[in-house]
Amino acid sequence: MTDAYNHASVGQYSPEVVRLQQIDRFGLEAITGRRQFYYGELRRLIIADNIVKAFHSRAHATNWAEWTRDNPIMAELLAKAERLIND
Repeated sequence: MTDAYNHASVGQYSPEVVRLQQIDRFGLEAITGRRQFYYGELRRLIIADNIVKAFHSRAHATNWAEWTRDNPIMAELLAKAERLIND
């Protein structure tokens, strides 16, 4: 979670983001040797992707308060990631 946030905010390496990029480019089986995701792996990748998308969406918003009101789930996800980074 923190790697994905740091990737979105400062360009830090995130294994989940890199894995998603590789899977998008080459396919799941080529990257993992499997035809399906493991449940935990899939959840981590989805969360990482959601964090990156939410961060960029909020960054492009003209008003963060309105963005937070319009996107409460994504705002809470970013807030959780920020809390983990600050702890």
